[in-house]
Amino acid sequence: MRKNNLYIIIALMIITLSYLSYEQYNLNQELEKWKGNYKSVAISYVKELMEVPELKAPTLEEMTTTVVDFDLNLLQFEDLEGSEFSLRDFQGKTLFINYWATWCNPCLAEMPSMVKLYEQYKDNEDIVFLYLSKESRDTIIDYIPKDEALAKLPLYKIITDDELFSTRGIPTTFIVDSSGEILVKDVGSAKWDDQSVINYIDNIL
Repeated sequence: MRKNNLYIIIALMIITLSYLSYEQYNLNQELEKWKGNYKSVAISYVKELMEVPELKAPTLEEMTTTVVDFDLNLLQFEDLEGSEFSLRDFQGKTLFINYWATWCNPCLAEMPSMVKLYEQYKDNEDIVFLYLSKESRDTIIDYIPKDEALAKLPLYKIITDDELFSTRGIPTTFIVDSSGEILVKDVGSAKWDDQSVINYIDNIL
């Protein structure tokens, strides 16, 4: 085979590979766009179905123990700057604990109502809001620009979980009073900015 013909074949192969790479890039971009649209639609749908939380104490089937032992509790977590905390750091406070994840559409659907509730109490030193995820800090940080509600909440990455707060699904929200008693375990999306929730928390505080 002559050198000129070989060069032509190589050039055609390079052009073909470049074209295929470009097409693959476009396909990936379209796929990401489609995923984003699907996620937005799914979140909007969940929002339409959300109701006010029942604010019920967990049953014996859900939790055999409903009092936090702060000395033995293993729950540890870190904020997005890397500072570490344990639940015992907040002993004596009313706790609002929410388990969530960036991939969980029902979790993201309730976040705007979570923001409104949090803003109601963020200056109150008697209550602490903990939004806990088992995902990596980088995953959480990278996702925040996609959801403006998340940027307004105190988000944490779980380091060590505790069986007391184990749950079969997310989102799951716990409300713990200042003595450590778990007053509420709510599984699923809810409208947390409802006046009934505010009244309930006010009564605890």
